[in-house]
Amino acid sequence: MKIGQLAEKSGLAASTIRFYERKGLLPKARRLPSGYRDYDVNALEHLQLIKFSQSLGFTLDELPTLLDTGEGVDHEVIMQRLKEKQRQTEVLLQQLIKNKTKMDALVDRLSQLWGSGQCMEADELASILETMS
Repeated sequence: MKIGQLAEKSGLAASTIRFYERKGLLPKARRLPSGYRDYDVNALEHLQLIKFSQSLGFTLDELPTLLDTGEGVDHEVIMQRLKEKQRQTEVLLQQLIKNKTKMDALVDRLSQLWGSGQCMEADELASILETMS
């Protein structure tokens, strides 16, 4: 299939597909006599795997260690990277929960103050901002 068809089926722009190919994330397509790229169904599966990996939080720079480069996938490396990403996600989640709790407290305090026609004092705001960092 030509790049336009692959782009449509994958939901990616043709320029993104060409970029992945240049970066080595997608095997180079064979060329037709006209010079057009000709992709097989494996290219679509490969793009879906790239999109899925990105949805898990992997960067494009991390993907070469996860994707099959023609020598087969290394299951140990994939499991190790997934567990590492899982730990990073847990840390991020805990930080987000902490931030949400602080924001909830700030919203409650501002609602209380503004509801009674008051503004927050500069020292109280500074104290809140200090605890939020």
